[in-house]
Amino acid sequence: MPMTYLDEEELAGPRKKRKRRRGRGRGLLLLLVLVAILAVAWQLRGRLPALPAGSPPDGNIVLDFSFDAAALQARISPDMRGSELGEEQAARLRAKARDYPIHAEAIRFIADNIDIYDQEAVNNVLMAPEKAEFVALVPFMGESAAPSGALIEAKKGETPYLLQYDSRWAYHGYGSSVMGYTACGTTCFSMAAIGLTGRGEYTPDYVSDWAEQNGYYVPGAGTAWALFTDGAASFGLSGEAVAADRDGLKARLEGGEVLIASMLPGDFTMYGHIIVISDIGAFSCRVYDPSSVERSSRLWSWEKLEPQLAQVWALRAA
Repeated sequence: MPMTYLDEEELAGPRKKRKRRRGRGRGLLLLLVLVAILAVAWQLRGRLPALPAGSPPDGNIVLDFSFDAAALQARISPDMRGSELGEEQAARLRAKARDYPIHAEAIRFIADNIDIYDQEAVNNVLMAPEKAEFVALVPFMGESAAPSGALIEAKKGETPYLLQYDSRWAYHGYGSSVMGYTACGTTCFSMAAIGLTGRGEYTPDYVSDWAEQNGYYVPGAGTAWALFTDGAASFGLSGEAVAADRDGLKARLEGGEVLIASMLPGDFTMYGHIIVISDIGAFSCRVYDPSSVERSSRLWSWEKLEPQLAQVWALRAA
């Protein structure tokens, strides 16, 4: 190699000269290594695997689910049983419980009483085991008719992280079921509306009630995409569908806009889901998933995220 040849040749020269020129050679080598690292980093921009990234801000999250397996078991009546689910779904849940010991008791309760739950319950636990306590209580809670009256503390310009299964509104009815199941779209819109306007009363249940009353819920499908464009005006916002272009989306975030994305089946959903893209960096992206703190605690490579994007909307203050 050329560098080795120069070092060997200089052994016959004066010591001072050798030290001086060797230092130059090492400096050049370090420079070449640095250039190579930067080149590789640029090529890998957005392609790094997901890594632990810490939890999203949780100051506006309340998860107060009083789960008592024995007490719930005693409340099960014959008329609650009769779903078409069986051992196949129960077995998948039990396997999931082994991987999530913190939520294992609730997951096993659902598996042991699979005939009082529906497929939506099973799908929610399989995609987000952290929701197990909320899901386990669904057959016993019914729908809460009254809105929570909550007020989210957030500064204008700072998008809060909110959960659709927050215990203040998890069992509030929205569309075909309860918000913990159906309100991913309205919860994401709530994050955007509060962050862009500073109005803490635009909670997920407030938005869900408004959306349903104004025709932005599609039976059998969920929240209408038009909420993020036409409906935004009623909240003092302007929204538009935009291309899923990394640099363009990054520029919009830097300009103070909020990005809402509809997701295809994959890491976030089995059928369809809505999330907020909260940050796009040089190597990775951060999301606010209203159905999973765990997924919101990871960094996602653009290469991993982009193929799962069905549509992206950019919202700003009007």
